[in-house]
Amino acid sequence: MLAAVLLALPLAAAAAVDVRYLNPEKYTDAGQRPGEHRPSESLKRQLTAEMQRLGERYLEPGQELAIDVLDLDLAGRFQWWDASQGQVRVMDGVGWPRMQVRYRLTRGGRTLEQGEDSLSDRRYLEAVPARSSDPLHYEKDMLEAWFRARFAAGRERG
Repeated sequence: MLAAVLLALPLAAAAAVDVRYLNPEKYTDAGQRPGEHRPSESLKRQLTAEMQRLGERYLEPGQELAIDVLDLDLAGRFQWWDASQGQVRVMDGVGWPRMQVRYRLTRGGRTLEQGEDSLSDRRYLEAVPARSSDPLHYEKDMLEAWFRARFAAGRERG
């Protein structure tokens, strides 16, 4: 009987994050090789999955977040003067990660918050790399800081 009552209760809808990459051919630096601006499908999948994970953590159940990625500049720079190092991103104090996003947070079709933000982490090399084996750990750390600052407001869940 208790199970039937519990099943009849409406379940809270989980938070949802929808990510679009607008005009990726114009991104500052999102490629895997020097001069490539467009992010790979793999990179987009990884960043989208991270934003969805962060949405589950920082948004309230039932909230929906639409994110348009307007620009992306990955951490580090390719060494243009050394062809042997051309495929390797070198992390330095100038090539910090950056991202330009437009977002809209809604619940039940009603807009709660919207805007455009410039994300960056100029001190990215000073952080202790918890995900050092992940090539996108600097970008993911930057995204987590943004989600926490913009959407958490005491709502962080495990």
